[in-house]
Amino acid sequence: MPLDGTEPGLGKGRVMQAQAAKQFSFRLPVGLVDRVEQCMDHLQATGLEVTRADVVRMLLKHALDATHCKVERLLGGGGRGSKERARKRRP
Repeated sequence: MPLDGTEPGLGKGRVMQAQAAKQFSFRLPVGLVDRVEQCMDHLQATGLEVTRADVVRMLLKHALDATHCKVERLLGGGGRGSKERARKRRP
């Protein structure tokens, strides 16, 4: 797969799912959906053919890769306070 996320032979800029998928269904706050749609518009303006689902997959993958699910990275700040707040939330 080329670095731009396109599949060979699928047309310029088309982002496609390259792996088998499992469907998730969940609700998002309107403000978050608006941000996803703004991101989608920005990517489409560069010539990529992306759907809202493509953008959510890309953003989710990026967040998981960037944070490695480390609580201090997920909650921000990275200080002790973040860890202590997260620990207090656990049942």
